[in-house]
Amino acid sequence: MSIKSAARFLSAASRSQEIRDRFQSVQSPEHFLCISQEMGYTFTTAELKKIITLKSRNIEVRRTTGVWRWLREVNWVERRH
Repeated sequence: MSIKSAARFLSAASRSQEIRDRFQSVQSPEHFLCISQEMGYTFTTAELKKIITLKSRNIEVRRTTGVWRWLREVNWVERRH
């Protein structure tokens, strides 16, 4: 699992509507990670949150569209078994 993989994923998702479309029905962190892994990206939710935080410093949200919309809509609370 790696921060680098999470960064590559976010970069690819920011340029590809096809990638973003694959995540439209995601309802849990587990499902999100499963689809990401199927696409060849390996990271944890903590690693993804870390890279999002790093890349979002000093960024003001001005619109609700684009790559960040679906990231905001995922319920990121991990389930404990």
